[in-house]
Amino acid sequence: MSNPFSHAVASFDPTATSVLLWTRAPEIETLAWVVATDAGLHDVVARGHVAPDRDRDHTATVDVGDLAPATTYFYRFDVDGQTSPIGRTRTLPDGPTDRLRLGLVTCARYSMAPLGVYRALAEREVDLVVHLGDYIYEDEGSKGPRRHEPRHPCRTLGDYRARIGQLRRDRDAQALHLRHPMVAILDDHDVADNCWTTGAKKHVDDDDGPWDERALAAVTARQEWLPQRLRDQRDPRTTWRSIPIGDLAELVLLDTRLSGRDEQAGDGGDPPLDDPERSLLGAEQRAWLQDRLADDTRPWVLVASGVVINEVSLPLPAIPGINHFLPNGYAALDGEVLHDDQWDGYPAERSNLARHLARRGAAGGRAVLVSGDIHSSWAFEGPRLDGQPVAVEMTVPAVASKPMGRAHMPGAWRALDALVSRLEHVPWADVTRRGYGIIDVTRDSTVMEWWFVEPTDADPCADQWLGAAWRTDRSAWPPSLTETDPTDDPERAPLRDPLPPRPDDLDRLRRSHRRRLVLERSALAALTVGAVVGAARVVRR
Repeated sequence: MSNPFSHAVASFDPTATSVLLWTRAPEIETLAWVVATDAGLHDVVARGHVAPDRDRDHTATVDVGDLAPATTYFYRFDVDGQTSPIGRTRTLPDGPTDRLRLGLVTCARYSMAPLGVYRALAEREVDLVVHLGDYIYEDEGSKGPRRHEPRHPCRTLGDYRARIGQLRRDRDAQALHLRHPMVAILDDHDVADNCWTTGAKKHVDDDDGPWDERALAAVTARQEWLPQRLRDQRDPRTTWRSIPIGDLAELVLLDTRLSGRDEQAGDGGDPPLDDPERSLLGAEQRAWLQDRLADDTRPWVLVASGVVINEVSLPLPAIPGINHFLPNGYAALDGEVLHDDQWDGYPAERSNLARHLARRGAAGGRAVLVSGDIHSSWAFEGPRLDGQPVAVEMTVPAVASKPMGRAHMPGAWRALDALVSRLEHVPWADVTRRGYGIIDVTRDSTVMEWWFVEPTDADPCADQWLGAAWRTDRSAWPPSLTETDPTDDPERAPLRDPLPPRPDDLDRLRRSHRRRLVLERSALAALTVGAVVGAARVVRR
């Protein structure tokens, strides 16, 4: 019998006393599983059997309970002498808690680049990985050196299963899941580009089938492959939830796509941009979020949003024809150049959030917001209320998607960097690099770190570099950011076996990356020469 564990193993949604263990084993009736405190699986604390579910794409999920808080565990599945790789996971703390360390990732466009960012984060030490959305991309993948499976946009349950399955065969993705537990929120490409509750920008019922069926297919496959502790296991579309982290913090996981989002105003949607009833969260999730922010029994709340909460509008005139030169997602709208798929497109929703963040701050609680989606790195002092910040926000770069500053004209990132530097509430940003984030929370402060990775490097962890580190202190109100040094990884027991090797197509992807760099530099040189020649002609006149 060939080894049935071609998708390896993974763990999800830990609590202080439990964790979800996952694998996939087609054509297997029953699997044995074991959990131990040591990498050799000698000190066994739990064991049992599970049947892969044919109706759930042959996946198997085990909810292992009665575990100790803040403890590292190792686990494995086996059948008839065939064993899965040994995975490592960790429970969350309970009671008095001095430190929390999260890894943050987003936007893993498999077709565009290798997943070396996952590999680099796998080698770090964190308590939990938070995936901020776009775990897959639903498009056909024709614009990158890799091709998606299937080679058409995902529409059906089988399509979404195949797309997630392709990514989970990737050895870099497996490395991340082997080393760390994960919680995940969804964003548009997990379903369809620029989606909202009742549709998506490019979705056409006649071509793509009824929207409700497509959205249900996407979240059903996601729950099979990335199991979550849903509010209602019968409703995989409702994914917002929160996770307590001892007495230190609460991790609030939002859904900014399917639970209550109105269509984007820039797409001709209704209501218009400035309508006070314009919704991103929906009434039920909004009321729940307000309750979570009002709970000040823990000093910190960490709010995870699939899209950026702070203003990311650009200080440019909304002149005709400017859209062609703007980064992906930006457009001239109502006299501003903004990204209407972010909270910028839902200003009333953001203002309401800011008011509740201010109330939390006045009561002594503090908030750190984390987000992804825009393929770039940002440190925000905001959102703001009456000109004062009421929180800080960390936006992390893409894992594999094309960076914001390299999405259009060669060298456009230089102009974009200059524009961003003029934004008062943005002490730092980078629009050209891929990477991941780390948030290190203690009782007195939170440090946000941006780590940059070239995904085609042979050893992404060894070659990664620190982009920036900023600290916000609990004692400060209004909250602010101060440049600081990165924090140290804790020491924890490693896996017994080495991580799987890099993907077989790495050399081909590296050559493709080098060709793109040569073309970009050539195009930039040509544009520079053209600009100089044009200026000389003007001078001669």
